[in-house]
Amino acid sequence: MVTTNHHIVITDEEQHMIVNALTFFDEAFLGNRLLSGSELIEEWRNVANDTRLSHLDDLATKIATSN
Repeated sequence: MVTTNHHIVITDEEQHMIVNALTFFDEAFLGNRLLSGSELIEEWRNVANDTRLSHLDDLATKIATSN
């Protein structure tokens, strides 16, 4: 197996967006948090309200096209 390392330059805000997205995925889809679906969504809606969601597509593109 060949490993390719990618290096991206991200802002503090982008780092928080990445960490929050991974944490949400872990909690929502891997079941590593014991909250009902509605409780989980409500908690993460509060996080999303503090995030510039309009920048998610730009961040995804930055990661996808990194070297």
